[in-house]
Amino acid sequence: MKILIFGQAGSGKSHYAEERLSALTGQPKIYAAMSPVVDDEMRQRVMRHRAMRAGRGFVTVEREGDLSGCEEIPAGSSVMIESLTAWTANVMFADGVKCRAEVVREIWGDLVGLLGRVRDVVIVADDVFSGGECEGLTEEYVRALAELAVRIGGIADEVTEVVAGVCVRYKP
Repeated sequence: MKILIFGQAGSGKSHYAEERLSALTGQPKIYAAMSPVVDDEMRQRVMRHRAMRAGRGFVTVEREGDLSGCEEIPAGSSVMIESLTAWTANVMFADGVKCRAEVVREIWGDLVGLLGRVRDVVIVADDVFSGGECEGLTEEYVRALAELAVRIGGIADEVTEVVAGVCVRYKP
């Protein structure tokens, strides 16, 4: 099962994604946290999210990039990627600035590799597409994220947007 869940910040998309992950049969349930912990605010956010997942059987794997060869994600598992948005930023800006095509190629390749090993993937992405016009590096980042979202939506079994805690399913 391949599931894409997107929505704006604070919409409830992560909670919904965790519920979807819990319902899948693959074992173990892996929560792939893609955001780097760079300050106290982020550390507190991570602790809050871990507390929300406590006792639910999730194994947290903290990654900022490549997931395809990650030994911490065993074959046959169900994986939640939190989030495509952070993963794209990590790849684009980690070592200088990569061009959009290189970012898309790298993440898509890693995702295809991961899909070949695991049973299920739930991908969370922020809706950054309806915020108006942008330019420069921000535009390149948004375009990379949009291209990845379109590709993932194309192969996904389910695509759901979460708006103010309400789920709107577009696919199937």
